[in-house]
Amino acid sequence: MKSSTSQTRLWAFPALLLALLAIATTGPGAKAADGPDPFFGTISQKSLDQRDFDKMRWGRIGSFRIPVPWESIQRKKGAAFNWKWVDELMIETAKRDIDMLPTFYSTPDWLSEDWRRMPIFNEEAIEGWRALLISAAVRYGTDGTFWTQHPEIPWRPIRQWQIWNEANIRNFAHPVSARNYAKLLRISANTLRMADPEARIMTAGLYAKPPEGTGTESSLFMKRLYRIRSFRSSFDIAAIHPYATSTRESVKRTYPVRRVMNRHQNGRKRLAITELGWGSDSLTGFGVGSKENQGIQLGSAYRAFLKNRAKLKLIGIYWFSWSDLPEGSRTCSFCLNTGLFDHQGNEKPAWYRLLDFTHDV
Repeated sequence: MKSSTSQTRLWAFPALLLALLAIATTGPGAKAADGPDPFFGTISQKSLDQRDFDKMRWGRIGSFRIPVPWESIQRKKGAAFNWKWVDELMIETAKRDIDMLPTFYSTPDWLSEDWRRMPIFNEEAIEGWRALLISAAVRYGTDGTFWTQHPEIPWRPIRQWQIWNEANIRNFAHPVSARNYAKLLRISANTLRMADPEARIMTAGLYAKPPEGTGTESSLFMKRLYRIRSFRSSFDIAAIHPYATSTRESVKRTYPVRRVMNRHQNGRKRLAITELGWGSDSLTGFGVGSKENQGIQLGSAYRAFLKNRAKLKLIGIYWFSWSDLPEGSRTCSFCLNTGLFDHQGNEKPAWYRLLDFTHDV
């Protein structure tokens, strides 16, 4: 597979040595020299333990994105919201000065047979969705009850709230509709800002270029969103998932969304890449053939996006994903081997590549 990685530099041994020395001297749970940097984020496909969060801390990974399906909080109609699993993650991240970015999505089966159907189709769905967001903001926002209940951990409220995932592709939205998503975003923004005036609303991470027949290209979807009057004021940060076979193509797929925002007088609004990744396999479209090539590809992509950071007004990149999954896991074929660690927790070259940026050695 042709890739831009052929012209990227090989891993510099001194950088690797310094990164390893930094890890050895700080140790799990110790404070890194400058603390985590929220620009560098990640997302996990499986449960993590304290050792994983320790690694994030001394690796200076400053933001952790979590998908929050509605049914994981409210399993039955009329049931109380149960935030136990989110509480546990909040404790682990806050203790390590890591920000949390929740992505709320999915309609429960007691409201719709299709979880991809956005909850705007009747008043019951809308009110249920609003109640979910209010509960989250009142619990984890600026004056959240979670923080008064846990005075032993640092106050690190959720500031950014992402609404839905990949709203422009049928894997996550059915039907794919800019009008439907704009309505969901408006309802969500009004609800969250009422519950916490400090809340900042992030759009769904748009899949940059869906395969033919599966969705709408991200820039065209954004153009359609801007035709709806309420959209402009319904978000603070736009998000994109610029998956591609090469660095050059990934950057190329990001700029059109930025240009659409600029043309609609939203040039000051920021952009986030809430998913980006390549696998270490050789069987899928975004696999680069080996663990070594995956590390080289990560380095190529991060250098390019950091070079374009100011022009894109980029506030963060979330690597997908933290670790590999075991063979046979239920996930997309590409997703199995995108980790910074293998499924047994061993570091892959991509992890050390990322340290090269987070520690700036």
